[in-house]
Amino acid sequence: MKLFWMGKKKQLLVAAALCVSFIGAPLAQAPAEAASFSQEDLNDELMMAVGWMQNSAEYRELCYQAYNVALLQVKQAVANHKQGDKPLAIVLDADETVLDNSAFEAGLIDTDGAYSTKTWTEWCAAGEALAMPGATEYLQAVDKLGVQIFYVTNRSMDTQYEGSATNMKALGFPQIDKQHMLFKTTTSNKQPRYDAIEQKYDVVVYMGDNAGDLPIGTYHKKQTMRNAIIDANKNKFGLKYIVLPNPSYGDWEPAQYDEGDGNYWALSPKQKREVRNKALRKWVAPTEKKRMKTEATQHSLVDQVKAEEAAIEKAHGLPAGAIANDIHN
Repeated sequence: MKLFWMGKKKQLLVAAALCVSFIGAPLAQAPAEAASFSQEDLNDELMMAVGWMQNSAEYRELCYQAYNVALLQVKQAVANHKQGDKPLAIVLDADETVLDNSAFEAGLIDTDGAYSTKTWTEWCAAGEALAMPGATEYLQAVDKLGVQIFYVTNRSMDTQYEGSATNMKALGFPQIDKQHMLFKTTTSNKQPRYDAIEQKYDVVVYMGDNAGDLPIGTYHKKQTMRNAIIDANKNKFGLKYIVLPNPSYGDWEPAQYDEGDGNYWALSPKQKREVRNKALRKWVAPTEKKRMKTEATQHSLVDQVKAEEAAIEKAHGLPAGAIANDIHN
């Protein structure tokens, strides 16, 4: 250690700095590691959600449960329907409500790609979505009861209708035509389409995987407001509103971003992960809290040491980093 050019007091200070620097050295690498967080890293966070949807028995249970409950409501409405009443209808979303698109999401894992209008249009044109467990049977049962089925989806009418219609017909879905398939034309807000349906039909159930699939006013609302709206309508779930499970994507994700009117989708992968992480409610074990406190103390000491080193270098007219280089030589 070549510290002969310093006074004894400063030598002691730098010696102390050396000890803390070695203790904190691995910690100092963390910011650089975090900065390298990529789209591929973000995509890897899909693995548990998509794996659950594709492989778990519980996902299938929830799908069957939703369709069974909905069919009970439809049968009861048909039994109570009187001459002169509005004709009956059900309104449902398509994606992750009757169509399983999990292969599209799974295809992003281990790649640096992201959802885009282009890739989604290619997926719709390929027509490879599967029927969710029980979906075809449910829709065919509703059709046989003489009830109208309206697929209100935000797939594009201009660029995604033909492939979607071909796909849905191949799966055995009934009433596949432009009268019943109300795709997006000018707005992703579904409320105007719901209003048009309700003018002519008595809607028995609304079905979807997203709060925006229900006529309750959650469009572009932040998380706190969305949750409050759901709570206000809690007595209608399982009756008028039937929800399908989808933990892989949805309006709930950008709704977590509470920075005013900020655009969540414009954030970097690292920033999106920070938004997701910040929104979590966490429990930390006492031993982990102790470790985190020790780590924070080490970070603080490293910062103090760096400041002292800079001050000593400036006082002696040394170039930045001279002390660290001298110590490690």
